[in-house]
Amino acid sequence: MVQLTYAQIGGKNGYDFLQFPTSSRMEALGGNILSIKYKDNPDLSLSISNPCFLDSSFHKQLLITNSFYTDKSNIGNIAFAYYHPKLKSTLSYVMQFASYGKFDARDPAGNSLGNFRAADFNFQVGIGRSIRRFYYGINLKLIVSHLEKYTSLGFATDVAIGYHHLKTNWTFSAIVRNAGVEMKPYFNESGRQKLPIALDFSFSKRFKKIPITISVTAHDLQVWNLKFPEEEQTTSLLGASSKKNKRIEVIDNIFRHLAFGVEVQAGKPVQLRLGYNHLRRQELGVGKKKGFAGISAGFGVNIKQFAFDYAYAQYHKAGSDHQLTFRIKIDEFGKKAK
Repeated sequence: MVQLTYAQIGGKNGYDFLQFPTSSRMEALGGNILSIKYKDNPDLSLSISNPCFLDSSFHKQLLITNSFYTDKSNIGNIAFAYYHPKLKSTLSYVMQFASYGKFDARDPAGNSLGNFRAADFNFQVGIGRSIRRFYYGINLKLIVSHLEKYTSLGFATDVAIGYHHLKTNWTFSAIVRNAGVEMKPYFNESGRQKLPIALDFSFSKRFKKIPITISVTAHDLQVWNLKFPEEEQTTSLLGASSKKNKRIEVIDNIFRHLAFGVEVQAGKPVQLRLGYNHLRRQELGVGKKKGFAGISAGFGVNIKQFAFDYAYAQYHKAGSDHQLTFRIKIDEFGKKAK
């Protein structure tokens, strides 16, 4: 008996680390852009990817995020927000990093040449403004990627618009992510790589009578078909009929564009989170036994000036993501907690 497997296509874009979740909260709620806005609990980590909701409530908030992936890979960020009275705007300053550990260098004959490292960095500045219930913001990114002795430089931007209704706690945002260009390729002969540009819509609703917030994100809307050719090939080789149920295919593809999240306020300081990402489940689950691929969970704890968030997401049976985020409200030190 021969078992066939497939993997997602790689090599289409450069700087793919920009697509990883920028916070534990985002990872726990499905792993995609969120449009959650809490006036009583502003979370700078969500504004790293969605800058339109940056406002004065983020003033002097510092955060550190790190994800522990398989094989000693670490991806995370350090961010700080500051409200500038002269600009009447809040700016966020972010350093995003991805470290992939050590690799063995070999010549064409297979002889060892020692070790080398690979890492990516994104130095980002974001700004947000608002007009009544409408919000808009932009991130500017300088990207540095280093692989052995080769270095690539790039520039990208995120542009976001949003709407938040304070009384009903209904929030919407639309964002174009990672629109830019590779300014300096790793080497000239390789040509310039495309960036992982994406169009996302995000909705959230926080209920008043029950302590629940639901969120839905429609992601990668710049492409309709998210099913890779390898999946079609595998199905054909296994002897499936060429006349598939088109309705099922369409429904499956629609859900590949969607990620869902539920956040429950379990007492004043604790939040419990659960998320589902259908694209991850379809791409990374193995056969019919997909396990917990595409499912994520986590929690958050807010105590006075400090906040701690944790998320767990299974990408595949062979590897999962454990993500931690620490938030500190520097300007509240010395003040009594409300």
